[in-house]
Amino acid sequence: MSGFTETRIESGSTFKKFKDGKLDSIIVAMAAVNYGNAIIISRTNDAILLKNAADENSLIKFEIKNKKQIKTLYYKNDPITIIESIDLDLQNLPKNAAVSTSIEDNLVSSYTSSSKVNALRGEMDDKSFKLFYFLNIPSNLDNLDAIFNSIGDFFSEEDALLKIFYGSYAEKFAPKALAYFKTDEVGKIKDGVLLNINHEKPAERNKYDIYKEGKIIKSGTSSLDDFQNIFKEYLMNNWEEE
Repeated sequence: MSGFTETRIESGSTFKKFKDGKLDSIIVAMAAVNYGNAIIISRTNDAILLKNAADENSLIKFEIKNKKQIKTLYYKNDPITIIESIDLDLQNLPKNAAVSTSIEDNLVSSYTSSSKVNALRGEMDDKSFKLFYFLNIPSNLDNLDAIFNSIGDFFSEEDALLKIFYGSYAEKFAPKALAYFKTDEVGKIKDGVLLNINHEKPAERNKYDIYKEGKIIKSGTSSLDDFQNIFKEYLMNNWEEE
């Protein structure tokens, strides 16, 4: 591929092109049939665009607003899912919002999300959906150059495609969940589950609360690892489309 440097990875190769010393474009060629054929990653002045070449209807866009990341999944030019990074303050929560919090490499990340992806079951290519959710960018990156370089670094890792597309393997490397809750019109927690982690000692057991209709209906203590099962059970019992 003329003008590109190649890095071979499991089930494919990553090609990078540089312009004036800066990363300009990335193509991830995928050899495995169930992965699709390529991911094309480019950037404009105000966004980073990811496209699964086998799915002409979907597009993933990274943007920065007020030094916070916004990630949007489009289907046929319609924004289907929007994830926006926030600074979490339990005393000053966003109103009428769905909030998620996770931790990875001691970095706590929080974001709001809105989605209508359930309405597209059977229509959207599953590979585009996985690419959107499993490509995790550190939330403390607040400019497009840093995000673009982070994506390039990720797809230079030997097991990058496995971390995106191979379910049980991808789950092992996903950030650890800390919370998912919805707020009401005044910014109070209405429904959800929250682990009150000690950021200095995340491995210790900490208190968690489960909320329903604005009230705590269950509390307990849990390690971060054990909380993952509590979190999954809560979602399975309470999940609904935003």
